Amino acid sequence: MSAYEGLSESKQFACRVIADHARATAFAIADGILPGNEGRNYVLRKIMRRAIYHGREHLGQKEPFFYKVCDLVVENFAAAYPELETQRDFIGKMVRLEEERFGNTVTVGLGKLSELDLSKAKADDGELFISVAKLYDTFGTPRDLIRVFLEQSGIAFEEDDFNERFDAALTELQKESGIGKTERKSEISPVYAEVLEAVGKNVFHGYETTELDNAKVVAIIDGDKRFDAVKEGEQAGIVLDNTPFYAESGGQVGDQGVLIAADGSFRANVSDTYSPVAGLTIHKVTVEKGSMKVGDVISAFVDVAKRDAARRNHTATHLLHAALKEVLGTHVKQAGSVVAPNYLRFDFSHYQPMTAEEIAEVEDLVNRYVLQNEPVTTDIMAIEDAMRSGAVAMFGEKYGAEVRVLSVGNGEFSRELCGGTHVRATGDIGSFKITSDEAIASGVRRIRAITGFDAFNRFREDERLIDASLGVLKTQRDNLANAIERLQEDLKRSRKEIDELRLKIATGGAAGDAGDDPRDIAGVKVVAKVVDGIDGNGMRQLSDTLLARLKSGIVVLGRRDEAKAGLIVRVSADLTNRIKAGDVIREIVGHVGGKGGGRPDMAEGGGNMPEKLEDAIDAAYVYAERILS
Repeated sequence: MSAYEGLSESKQFACRVIADHARATAFAIADGILPGNEGRNYVLRKIMRRAIYHGREHLGQKEPFFYKVCDLVVENFAAAYPELETQRDFIGKMVRLEEERFGNTVTVGLGKLSELDLSKAKADDGELFISVAKLYDTFGTPRDLIRVFLEQSGIAFEEDDFNERFDAALTELQKESGIGKTERKSEISPVYAEVLEAVGKNVFHGYETTELDNAKVVAIIDGDKRFDAVKEGEQAGIVLDNTPFYAESGGQVGDQGVLIAADGSFRANVSDTYSPVAGLTIHKVTVEKGSMKVGDVISAFVDVAKRDAARRNHTATHLLHAALKEVLGTHVKQAGSVVAPNYLRFDFSHYQPMTAEEIAEVEDLVNRYVLQNEPVTTDIMAIEDAMRSGAVAMFGEKYGAEVRVLSVGNGEFSRELCGGTHVRATGDIGSFKITSDEAIASGVRRIRAITGFDAFNRFREDERLIDASLGVLKTQRDNLANAIERLQEDLKRSRKEIDELRLKIATGGAAGDAGDDPRDIAGVKVVAKVVDGIDGNGMRQLSDTLLARLKSGIVVLGRRDEAKAGLIVRVSADLTNRIKAGDVIREIVGHVGGKGGGRPDMAEGGGNMPEKLEDAIDAAYVYAERILS
């Protein structure tokens, strides 16, 4: 008899859940889907956490285990699906990260569960289910543990009834937040389908030219209506039978430019170009001169400088993608991009920040291909032939029977499916510079970069800033970092000295001024005052000093910080059975329009009404007299 057959029914069920979810997890991550909080990423996270929970709760797995099961999936399926073996290390890292994260969130969630005020809760209380659903959705607190906790608190449910109410609350919660829903574009206006059916598909000439004469206006659209004409000063969407304008697609922004009548009687600026439905290109225009009507013949001119800049950035994006795979590993997959004339943005799967060395290596690799001036070629191929050639396709993108395959050089370094506009050779990019690397989701990072003249301008700006810094610090270029470090150390030392001096002044004032002498309330020494010129940490230190001087007593301090007020209450240990710091702070903090709390011996609070700080201090004396007398 196998070990599985010797398990109880609940443990066998847990094993089946883990095995099934491990297969889904391994294949999803290999395809570039990573656990997250939205759409398919959220679905994957729920799948993974359900499996991890069953292992922890029903099989006693207290240490990370799910990543080992996923590794076994790779081992068993790699022969049929070699991409699993290629992504083995990445799959293991991402699963282990999520497993550790889930362990932390469960711990936090259980703590939040114990904080719920159930004294007035009832089994039919909708608010109760909203509260526990939030814990499940935000912290991953398993619903089984939530149900057990509620039963132990005297609120019992039938299992089916609990699940039905819980699911209803979760659905309502996610409806409000949008979490778990795949993002959808807004509804397409029926006018676009109507125009497409009436005039047919536009013919795009933008791969060959940026200027086109004898283009005919076949439709004018504004909102969800069609018009026969558009006049000076008005905005509209213009549809041409033929166009050189590239419509926003594949991350590349739409072209800008002008539409001009042959006799000069009409001129419109094109601020954007987009395609709401396949085959229909809309030119978003503002009429600068004259008027245009359906049937007019015009000339179309793309803004060449912006088109060229976008082409540089688009080809650089392909080089960046290939370089990231080369430097970071084959687990890197594109997760989105924006190609604009003045920058490029590239989102990709990776589990940790890039090091300075990795960024430099990626930049060097891209710029090496730029300097080699490799030809950039495009081939129209059947989708099956394109995939067999090794071309990279974007997960989730829809492709037709024929696709454009863009290759850099012989295609060994970069070959991708792409319908965008590109440079003729990599040397046209000029130069490439990464400007930022940041995390945007769990396991997903975002790079911003610039090329061409934008990169040159960045270099010039850096030089200007460095020269200005050298002049201010009166140092040489190779000593700039040391000079800044010394300046920071001097500033830190000066701030520390100022804080110490302010603290001494505040402490000395409290000890020496007659108005600051402790007030005796029922045999208890109480000091309450406003102190200025110190920060929150200084106020805590001052409260320590004053309480030590009193030995036995109460200290209440208030401070102003721009438009806010801060309060701290200290009570010596021998008095906490008579008066508690947390009660004092809750009594007085309302005067400054805020809230606070804390332990019996120390509490803090604050508000946005610093002008009422003296009222709060006076209220402390009043409260002490009421409680101690």
